Amino acid sequence: MRRTSDEARLAPAAGSGRDRETGRTRAQAMRAAIAGGVLVGAGALAGGWMGAEPTAGRASRTQDVQILNFLLVLEELQIAFYAAALRGGALSGDLLRFARTVSPQEREHAGLLRKLLGDDARPAPRFGVEQSASHAATFQADAIDLEETIAAAYIGQGASLTRGAMRDAARIVAVEARQAAWIRDIAGADPAPRAADPARSADDISSDLRRRGFIR
Repeated sequence: MRRTSDEARLAPAAGSGRDRETGRTRAQAMRAAIAGGVLVGAGALAGGWMGAEPTAGRASRTQDVQILNFLLVLEELQIAFYAAALRGGALSGDLLRFARTVSPQEREHAGLLRKLLGDDARPAPRFGVEQSASHAATFQADAIDLEETIAAAYIGQGASLTRGAMRDAARIVAVEARQAAWIRDIAGADPAPRAADPARSADDISSDLRRRGFIR
C-alpha cells in the first residue's frame, strides 16, 4: 500500500513560436487554454488511467484517504511556492502571468481534494519555498520541476484510487499537465518532450522533496 506523507518542486523561461493560423504565440495560446477552466474534465483519461505501481488488493476508501492526503500535500506545496513567489516581487512578464494564473488553480485543486477527504484531510506540513521563489531564475527552474513532479505523482497513484476518486484526480492532472507545458514553453523548452509521461512513486517523491528542503 502506498505511503502518504508530505511532498513536490519545478524550473526555467520564454518562448516565441508563432501559431501559423492565429498569429498568436504558443505561450499566449497556452495561457488561454489554462485560463479557460481550472478543473477541466478528463473523462477519457479517468477511464483508462494506468499506474506504474498498482497496490496489493482492491482500491478502497482507506487507500483513497492515504493517496489523496499525499496528493494534497503536493498541492499545498504548490500553493506555498506560488504564494511566496508572488509575495517576493521578483517575477515579471510571462513568469508573473503564469504565477498569477496557476496560484488560484492550485487552491482549487487542494479544495477539491479536501472536499473528497472530508474529516480525513490531514494538516499541511512545513514547507521550505522562500529561497526558491525569491529569484526569477530559480522560480522558473523549480516551477518546471514541481509541475512535472506533481503530474508524475498523479499518474503513479491514479490506478490505485476507487473509480470516483480517480475521476476527480484526472480532472486535476489534466490541468497540471497544461501548467507544466506552459512553464516549459516560457523557459524556451519543448512543451511536450515525451509521448507519454512517467509515473513516480510516493516514496520516491517524498524522499526527493525532503532532500531538497521543500518538505520539512
